[in-house]
Amino acid sequence: MDIVSKTENFVQEYMRQFDCSHDWHHVERVVRQALIIAKTESTHTPIDILVVHLAALLHDVNDAKYTKEPTVSIAKFLTSNGLEEEKALLISRIIDNVSFRKELKADEKSEWRDSCMELACVQDADRLDAVGAFGILRCAAFSGARNRPLHSPQDMITADITFEDYVKESNKGSAIAHFHEKLLKLCSMMKTKTGKQEAQHRHDFMVQFLAQIDAEYAFGNVNEA
Repeated sequence: MDIVSKTENFVQEYMRQFDCSHDWHHVERVVRQALIIAKTESTHTPIDILVVHLAALLHDVNDAKYTKEPTVSIAKFLTSNGLEEEKALLISRIIDNVSFRKELKADEKSEWRDSCMELACVQDADRLDAVGAFGILRCAAFSGARNRPLHSPQDMITADITFEDYVKESNKGSAIAHFHEKLLKLCSMMKTKTGKQEAQHRHDFMVQFLAQIDAEYAFGNVNEA
């Protein structure tokens, strides 16, 4: 069994512990999207497709939303299954930097973060699954799993959210507030040309969805008369 198959088997079992916003189906979508981005971008930029594939598969292992401390050594898992140490360490570094909260935490520009195309491919693919139709479904699913309201007009939305605000509010606030604090920002944060093009379509769909939410909520609201 090759390392991709071994990693797929490991991740499929690992993701069973999470709700459907972060399940194996999410991982599969991110992998497909990361690979098409990488293959498209690699026509003009060198990209290690295997690194992208494995990093996409493992990107939600040790996710801080679900575990306070890492429970799996990514590099050790990969090297024990035959991957050379240099690539294993790169994949571990990519996974450690892929999330929205990690980008908020970064208090200075990083040449590596800005230039690593393998990170860009996985990051864009993960963000694509956070926007558009799947993003809407996943936001509602995660909110339900955390018993957060879908829509609470009284929510105070933090427009320019900081890392500290994001961590503090991650289990609070409504699903709709999450659109304004994170999801609507992702289109402008995409790194690759391919990712940016696809994200714009999905962003536009979310904007339409939110307009429909506002219209439906306003129906029968005497304060809107």
